[in-house]
Amino acid sequence: MKLKSFLPALLIWGITFFTDPGFFEFSQESSRMTYICCRVILLVLLFFLNRAVLENTGDTCKILKYAGIYFIPLIFVLIFKLPQGFLSNDERLIFEEAVKLSEYTWFSYLTTWYYIISLMLIPAWAGPIVIKVLIQLFVCGYTVKRSVSHFGPKTGLIAYIPFFFFPVLAYTTSAHRIPVYFLLYAFMYVKLFFDMLEQKEIAMPAVFWMMLLAALLTQWRTEGIYLAGLFPIVMAVVYPQFRNVRRAGVLILCFFLLQYLISIPQNGVIPGRMGDKANNRMAPFYAYTITNMMRNGLDRQKNAEDLEKVGRYLDLDTVDRINEDLGNINYEDVLILYYPGYTGVKEDVTPEDYSAYTSGCMNIFKNNPEVFLRTRMGAFNYAALPYKIGTDEGGIKGILKLLFSALKAGFYNLYIPCVLLLVLILLSLIRKNAFFFFMSAGLVCHYVIVFVLAPASYFKYYFPIYFTVYLFVFLLAANKIKGAETKKMYETATV
Repeated sequence: MKLKSFLPALLIWGITFFTDPGFFEFSQESSRMTYICCRVILLVLLFFLNRAVLENTGDTCKILKYAGIYFIPLIFVLIFKLPQGFLSNDERLIFEEAVKLSEYTWFSYLTTWYYIISLMLIPAWAGPIVIKVLIQLFVCGYTVKRSVSHFGPKTGLIAYIPFFFFPVLAYTTSAHRIPVYFLLYAFMYVKLFFDMLEQKEIAMPAVFWMMLLAALLTQWRTEGIYLAGLFPIVMAVVYPQFRNVRRAGVLILCFFLLQYLISIPQNGVIPGRMGDKANNRMAPFYAYTITNMMRNGLDRQKNAEDLEKVGRYLDLDTVDRINEDLGNINYEDVLILYYPGYTGVKEDVTPEDYSAYTSGCMNIFKNNPEVFLRTRMGAFNYAALPYKIGTDEGGIKGILKLLFSALKAGFYNLYIPCVLLLVLILLSLIRKNAFFFFMSAGLVCHYVIVFVLAPASYFKYYFPIYFTVYLFVFLLAANKIKGAETKKMYETATV
């Protein structure tokens, strides 16, 4: 451990001790353990951040340069959006739990810990947002730096384009899980992509950080579970050193050990009652899906016995009323659980009622695949086309409004990246490119899990797919341009 990296980290870490008592509430014994864990993580992060700045000055300066360019338009976004505060009630709830040092597991304890560590560094309500903006700047700066280094100073700047997409800028001040998750996800694949192109070996410290990042992405979101199997495969594809059986075995063993360690605060040292916890965590999924299936052609006579079980927990008359009155708006969220005047959960329900309800829901889902698929497709379509193209109202103002609505509808259209993803898979098979095949296959797994299990119709649930696909389309375009320029230079030289 080098002193010049450790002392600045220790100094900053020590200063934060003075602000913590006035900001956090040490309300219970368990909160002290959460506090200690977050303090240790903060010190480790500060040390490695200082080392990156002080010992890799050249690369750091380039990343900061490209991040600085990106920060210029972000200033205007921050001026406009920061005064609005948190973008969702969920973020406000997570903030309140973080101040109490609570291991709030509904959105994963990792989200609460992210807030706590952010608030240790920046003791203000906007702390998690500021850290999220810094992550966004770093990922952009790193991506453009690698792109410019490989493709050249002009072509490489293409990597900026997806970072300027309207949804990316719109979520700049959102400090919820997915707006942070999609950036870390993209960063992992950007590093793997350029290391593959440049045929770089990876040093062991970097292997650890990559494993840690992949493990976090696996545990932080339910749909990330496919990375548990995919990550070791992609590492072997990119880095020949892991095609050795012994090294591959060690990698897999260490990776799963990290997965287990990261899961402990969420599930315990010895996971118990995992089935019951998962069943309770799936409560919004059950209510959302059965509500929407009941207005998508579910045969009530055929499923009468299971609907009776559902009715022990949800009032089916209320389900019918909310479906009749709100229609497709029910795709937006689990409105049947909380919408004023339409709350369908019965009073004084017992655990046995809930168990019968979930059993009935699962039977209905399994026995009516066509209705289930129609419902999930309707939910995806609602998220995939959140904005419509307006009509021409005449005049310059009307034309501008029409153009703006068309641009917004295009930027938020999820069908486009889904089609591009299929094209990527097809091209990877034609060109026998293992990296893009497995990367694309992982994104398909991501899509399928969200498509089937999403408890609401949110555009943001598909954000990792949306952004990663677009980013790699532009990186591949840069690669194509570089190849064409190289070919032209070669032809010119030979003539």
